[in-house]
Amino acid sequence: MEKYLLDVLSRESEEEAGILSGEVLNRKIYSGGEDFVVNEARLFGVGRGISARTHTRYVDFPSHRHNYVEMMIVLSGSITHEIDGEPLTLSTGEVLIMNKHVCHSVEHSGREDIGVNIIMSDRFVDTVAGELSGTVFSSLFKENAKSDGAPIYLAFSTGGRKYIENAIENLLYELTVRGRDVAVMSGTVSLLLRYLSLENEELLIRGNLKTDRSDKRRLEILSYVKSSYRTASLTELGEKLYLTVPYLSKLTKELFGKSFKELVVDERMERARAAIEDTRIPIGDVIRSVGYENESYFHREFRKRYGKTPLAMRKNSKTIK
Repeated sequence: MEKYLLDVLSRESEEEAGILSGEVLNRKIYSGGEDFVVNEARLFGVGRGISARTHTRYVDFPSHRHNYVEMMIVLSGSITHEIDGEPLTLSTGEVLIMNKHVCHSVEHSGREDIGVNIIMSDRFVDTVAGELSGTVFSSLFKENAKSDGAPIYLAFSTGGRKYIENAIENLLYELTVRGRDVAVMSGTVSLLLRYLSLENEELLIRGNLKTDRSDKRRLEILSYVKSSYRTASLTELGEKLYLTVPYLSKLTKELFGKSFKELVVDERMERARAAIEDTRIPIGDVIRSVGYENESYFHREFRKRYGKTPLAMRKNSKTIK
């Protein structure tokens, strides 16, 4: 993460200065009722949709819920939550997302333990939920929309994935430095959560995911595409799931709004794009590594999708110096 951004986010707030001087946590900053439900409007006013707030250090934060979806990103050190009576310690580069029905507490943290809470109102969540249909987040958002929905949380590691770290940095930059453009923030949140969902088998640390049959099938299909994108076929997947090819083809279209072939191409192209932007691997090797033998076809499809050639994308990459 850029040092200047971390410096901005690690500055002590007025609230933290008061706590260091002996004041207790002022619940009225967060909630107006007897039940400790942290209220978005109380923190930021009405109509923000998405906002960011650094986690308050130096004090135990008692058991509470929110009236919004919260995503905590740990930027340095570690922060320990208690959910369902069990401690969950997040370290640098780890992400926790909770719907508004989750009740949790947070242990006091020190000066170097920097966490940022991304606060997403129900209205904002509605704008990104459709983009994440069929992912590991489907149930979390579905239950969030219910007045008596199930409490669902998911904790992820970024796994050193540069493209995930870049999405986090871009989101924090927009929220804290640049201009809080809603379209940019919405797109960046969707991208970040999409990345986490595509890698969920490797990056998911802990969660209490509630799934229905459709969610289970979505995850099975996505998991297969993610792990076998180089050689993926409906025949092989059908054998794994004990489903016929015609039924599986129809089911995939119903669940994702895309054909199986389109899902595979999406995965191959995103893998290739990430390798082109983040590594110095020869482009020809990248093309073969994602399952293509016809380089001319790949170049044509890549330019159609991203608006530039693989070479031009690499030359414009901010990751490769």
